[in-house]
Amino acid sequence: MKTIFLVDGDNNIGTGLTGVDMLSEQDTVLIFYQKDKGLALSKLKKLCAGTAADVQYIESVRGGKNSIDFQIITELGVLVGKREADYAYVISQDKGYSASIEALQSRYAGAFQEVALRPSIESCLHLPFVLRAADRQELCNALVKEYGSAQGCALYNHLKRVFQTPEPETEKAVKVTRPRRGGRRKKPAVQESEE
Repeated sequence: MKTIFLVDGDNNIGTGLTGVDMLSEQDTVLIFYQKDKGLALSKLKKLCAGTAADVQYIESVRGGKNSIDFQIITELGVLVGKREADYAYVISQDKGYSASIEALQSRYAGAFQEVALRPSIESCLHLPFVLRAADRQELCNALVKEYGSAQGCALYNHLKRVFQTPEPETEKAVKVTRPRRGGRRKKPAVQESEE
């Protein structure tokens, strides 16, 4: 299952890259940026330093308004046409991408599992809703919201049983004492003989 994130470097990139550290080696992040605008390449690389994903930095071929937007949509169209991604997300808070994404969804729906516009990488992942839960009730509510009432409750009850079942006792390791190496050894006590 290949997932590609196309990140708009001109539009709240700090927020957009939230969650990049949760990605795996199977994921690809394409960061589109303008050399003279937005964050410097060195800062972009620093934001992505903790990820296992394949991160590629794509400099805009031309400056100007919307140049990155057009480049991202072109890249997305190529990825969908070549069927190179099961999941492809444009990461931006710019609503201008919506029409192009809707066109891809209606015309090429069989070429991918999901293509969508999202504000951050984290919002594309299913895991963060679990990580945000601070207690059992929040976890239950999050599972119900994500999977629906029947499946969410069933999943919560299963997890509850799993974590309440005591772990089988394993044999306790026997501690073996070995003579110390190096260091000083105690001399045997010498008894003085009484004459």
